[in-house]
Amino acid sequence: MTVSPKRHLAKTISYRILSTGIGFVTMWLVTDSIEIGAAFSIIELIWKPIQYYIHERVWYKHVKFGLVDIKKSVNPPVQIIESMSSDTDNVSQDPVFTTETVTTKTPKRLVYTKKTE
Repeated sequence: MTVSPKRHLAKTISYRILSTGIGFVTMWLVTDSIEIGAAFSIIELIWKPIQYYIHERVWYKHVKFGLVDIKKSVNPPVQIIESMSSDTDNVSQDPVFTTETVTTKTPKRLVYTKKTE
C-alpha cells in the first residue's frame, strides 16, 4: 500500500478546519474582540496548511523513525504432508496414513504407495 500526496492534502484540510475554529474561539475569548479572532484565524488559515503539508512530506520522505520493515515469506519454512505407508503389525489390508513434517521450501505432493504383500 502506498500513501499518495492527496491523502496528506486531505488530512491537512481536515486538520486546519478544526485548528482554525479552535484558534478563532481562543483569540476571541482572550481579546474579547471578534475582529482580532477573525484576523488571527485568516492568517492562520493561510499559513499553517502550507507549513503542515511541508512538515508531513518531509517526514514521509526523509524521516525513517518508527518505521518497521516486515518481509513476507513466499513459502512457509515448514510444510506438513501426508503419505501412505504400510504397517507391518496391522492385520487388515488397509494402508495406514502417517504425517511427516518436512522443512523445505519446495512444495511437496501427496504420494500414494501401493501396499505389497
